[in-house]
Amino acid sequence: MIPVNYVFAFFGLLFASIFDIKTREIPDWLNYSMIGLGFGTAVIYSTIFLTFRFLVSAVLGFLLALLIAMIFYKAGQWGGGDAKAMMGLGALIGLEFTGELPIFIILLLNIFIIGAIYGTVWSVFLAIKHKKQFKKSFKEIIREKNILIIRKTILIIVVLLLLSLLITPTLVKPFILGIAAFVFFVFYFYVYSKAVEKAAMEKYIPIEKLTEGDWVLEEIYANKKKICSPKDYGVTKKQIAKLLELKKYHKRSKIKIKEGIPFLPSFFIAFVMLLLLGNWLMWLL
Repeated sequence: MIPVNYVFAFFGLLFASIFDIKTREIPDWLNYSMIGLGFGTAVIYSTIFLTFRFLVSAVLGFLLALLIAMIFYKAGQWGGGDAKAMMGLGALIGLEFTGELPIFIILLLNIFIIGAIYGTVWSVFLAIKHKKQFKKSFKEIIREKNILIIRKTILIIVVLLLLSLLITPTLVKPFILGIAAFVFFVFYFYVYSKAVEKAAMEKYIPIEKLTEGDWVLEEIYANKKKICSPKDYGVTKKQIAKLLELKKYHKRSKIKIKEGIPFLPSFFIAFVMLLLLGNWLMWLL
């Protein structure tokens, strides 16, 4: 990685995190600046040292980041700003194969680990903050017909697994207990996540406050033509313009969206972890 890019990545993620926490939106100029600086420094270093190594590294890093960003964006786990910030990191850090595990791969591992912990802690905070609504949502979801069917099925599976302990060898018992606990945990964590989402993340906002990438939870039509729906991967500027036209004619003033958690701080924490610990995987090998 080009040394000066550590500085660009650090401050880029720091400012992006501040914007994300305060406004739930990361300015395009900031993410595009990170991408531009990544390729710009790569071109400069490649020119100075008469080698394409730096430029190839930036391109490979960007492409890998693009792939990961699109997967998480399409899955609804990241917003557009998070995805673009990942691309910026890919271009800045690059992807080099020098015989050791690439720095960018270590950063990705950090992001996945820190992201999982960060997301869980944030969801607990939201559940506590919206305690009454969370309890109500949890009860509603757990009593839904489909969820009841899944719940009964899982209960049967867990009971059968526990009964199997009576006839299984001692060495296998911990494995079976682990499977039973995992199935039980995954089900209730799913219900818990949906309850947090419904209680604390779904809300109505004025149409003029919509920003590109917001996840709309309603199907909106105008003259029998669909403007947007929950199936869209984030609302576009064109869709926002059409929705504003609806408001102009007093046909609609608010819209229901799902507000995501400010996820960029987990990127920043993961990068600081990289700076402090480097390749921590060496300690495990």
